[in-house]
Amino acid sequence: MGRAQLKKNFKAALAIAVVLLGAAGCFGADATLVLQGRIVDEDGLPVSGAQVKLEHVGEPTKPSAVTQIPAAAGEPTTTSGQAVASGQIFAATSDDTGAFTIAALKPGEYTVRIVKATFFVLSGQTITLSADNTEFTFTLNHTEEVHEKVDVTAPPDRIDPSSTSETASLNATEIRDIPVPSSHTLQQSLIAMPQVLRDNQLLLHVAGARTTQAQYLLDGFDIGDPVSGQLDARFSVDAVRTAEIQTAGFGAQYYHPGAAVLSFHTPEGDDKFRFGAVDFIPGISVQNGVQFGNYYPRFSFSGPIKKGKLWYSESLSMQHTLSIINGLPSNANEVQQWSGDSLTRLLWLIAPNHSLHGSFLYNQANSTNSGLSTITPISTTSDVTSHRIFGSVKDQWWIGKTLYELGFAADESYANSVPKGTSPDILLVNGSEGNYYQALHSVGHRYQGFFDAIITGLQWHGAHTISTGADISSVDLSQSAQRTEIQALRTDLTLARLTTFTGPANFYVTDTLAGGFVQDLWTINKHLIAQLGVRADWDRFVQGAIAGPRLALNYLPFADDRTKFTAGWGMYSIPMNLSVIGQTEDQKEVDTLYDLTGRMVTAGPATSQFVQSPNGYQTPYFQIANVGWQQRLKKNTLLGLELLARDEHHGLVYETVPPGQIGATFVLQTSRRDIYRALTATVRHNWENGAYLFASYTRSNARTDQALDPFLGSLYFAAQQPASLSWDAPNRILSWGNVPTPIWGLQFNYFYEYRSGYPFSVINQQQFLVGPPNSLRFPVYSNLTVSLEKRFHFTGRLFAIRVAVVNVLDRSNPDTVVNNIDAIGTTPNFLTFSGGQDRAVTARLRFISKK
Repeated sequence: MGRAQLKKNFKAALAIAVVLLGAAGCFGADATLVLQGRIVDEDGLPVSGAQVKLEHVGEPTKPSAVTQIPAAAGEPTTTSGQAVASGQIFAATSDDTGAFTIAALKPGEYTVRIVKATFFVLSGQTITLSADNTEFTFTLNHTEEVHEKVDVTAPPDRIDPSSTSETASLNATEIRDIPVPSSHTLQQSLIAMPQVLRDNQLLLHVAGARTTQAQYLLDGFDIGDPVSGQLDARFSVDAVRTAEIQTAGFGAQYYHPGAAVLSFHTPEGDDKFRFGAVDFIPGISVQNGVQFGNYYPRFSFSGPIKKGKLWYSESLSMQHTLSIINGLPSNANEVQQWSGDSLTRLLWLIAPNHSLHGSFLYNQANSTNSGLSTITPISTTSDVTSHRIFGSVKDQWWIGKTLYELGFAADESYANSVPKGTSPDILLVNGSEGNYYQALHSVGHRYQGFFDAIITGLQWHGAHTISTGADISSVDLSQSAQRTEIQALRTDLTLARLTTFTGPANFYVTDTLAGGFVQDLWTINKHLIAQLGVRADWDRFVQGAIAGPRLALNYLPFADDRTKFTAGWGMYSIPMNLSVIGQTEDQKEVDTLYDLTGRMVTAGPATSQFVQSPNGYQTPYFQIANVGWQQRLKKNTLLGLELLARDEHHGLVYETVPPGQIGATFVLQTSRRDIYRALTATVRHNWENGAYLFASYTRSNARTDQALDPFLGSLYFAAQQPASLSWDAPNRILSWGNVPTPIWGLQFNYFYEYRSGYPFSVINQQQFLVGPPNSLRFPVYSNLTVSLEKRFHFTGRLFAIRVAVVNVLDRSNPDTVVNNIDAIGTTPNFLTFSGGQDRAVTARLRFISKK
């Protein structure tokens, strides 16, 4: 899209929004008394996004105006409108400063109810409103499992009238209790949300996007890999209070969000000393003799350094994973990984209106025999060492109705992959032997900073929250490699293709990104809420800028907020991927083809290389449109329906010139277009005894017009062509739930996932593409995991032990396939599927509290 067309589209969108929204402004009402409220937590820090219900005690009053000033996680928002006349219920939602305003109230006595996920409900508190008494502060306490008792916590089946984005979330209890396979891994827990899939390489995909095309935030800072952008940082599942996904309608404050925003919020400690431990007893494996098995200990502790002023929180976890690959000899079928992570957070309350937040994350991992499978024996694997270092500081202060934020973070990602030897990598028709062809060492860095201001409580034809800010980041990648030759052999072991590499294998690439935004969250009346914003982003690699307008609307037809319709449209820039760009600075590949005897050269040697486009680049971006509906039935059932349409423009891709022959030039272009369409239906019901049930169905289509992603050592030379993306799952059913049983106080949990099998391509022994890419699919995936947990006291302490059965139905669910068509007549032969998770029994011991 050219700049002229972009400017035209933006003006048109803005004009339509002004006409539509301005027409509704006449519904505002005058105020009598205005309640100025503020919500804080037990440390005196502001609580955003808390829903306030105010009920008048006394004579009925006529309908009057309501102001709602809400803020979703990381997204400052404001809403206002008419109060609910029936029952004299008035509503509001707190902003990022913890403030809320309810206007047009008559003097008198009111009862207050405040609800916020991960906090205990504040209920039954009474206030008296008069002309000289209109300011009140309310305190919410975080839910912490310190006693075996029932507390009233915020129900997750409420409709947030102020949120204009399509959002899904998991709270700490759900992350802990849903028995997903590998529940010790945070990324695995995320598949309990309908928008999240993990592919056969265990990479995360949000709303059908590439794993590198979403923004991952840890307490407001970008935590995606500095080089690729994918989510590979690790921190304990016990360190997460909420994980929230926004797939459409999200605000302009997110820089380079791409397809979605996935935010993690972690605790900072309070005035109570807390300690928790999970899986602190090592596991024993007897599959290959008695040896150290899977071990996933997790520890967390927090408390005050100086009560009322300075707090800390520490989460530690370690993982030892022993994977046994079925079908391989007992002395060569193990993959072992040791890893550990530490997340430290500090909070300093400098003054009642001024706080300083700090965090430090460290990851370390060592893996042996990485890549082992039934078709890649141990000699072809690599040993991988990696670490991640991340630190951040954020300063927050609020003056009156304005919140200011200033943040800075630094990030380093290190990885070193070493194969078992330097022998040639030999590709057989049904597997491989020899040694892997590539030793790789890479170091990436990111430095990011931002400043923003959020002004609340402005009045003009309704209530407004204005937010504005700017951000800048710098990323770099340093990589070196050593590569040996690759030999592709036919069934009779004659040589079909020989691949070698030439030229320098060391390079360094950098990029700088900067942007700014302005946004207005406008509550026109009690029925209509709008969010209008625009971002401008500049990229040094592209040598250009892009403006991204965004518009989202909420319509609530009923006064009790039981129904909400949402619609939105926006343009969202996509972060550049240094690992893709860096290939233009890497080695060249030399290929030679041989006849059936394996001795006569039929083509080559021919040299292929990756180069940058001589015509420059355009900024990649998504256009995302959505329509949503939420409906609350009675008190405890929530229905949802979402239509999502996302189109990529100017995506990074390598085009083959000329296609169809070895010795091609792969030209980096911004010409790819990915398309995603999805319809998602959800239902959740909560029972009074704490039981809950969630179910969803997603019908989706994830396609691209240029499906091939070449890299050194895997060049198809085919022309780019359209296909389904390799994580496309047209049908997906998801369900999970919790049932407290009367049998010995056991708690029953389950997790079920059903989806279409992922697509894959077919090749021949010369490693050329056969037929269209991603033209075949794996079998349908189906997994049911169930668990039982029992709490008990031991030595004056409360523990919980859980036993889970993974893949109860013992479905094969393969993740590996022989896709070489020349493997017909061999063992294993063409289209032989293998891998996947067998039925397994796991146990977890959790320390909860002292008696």
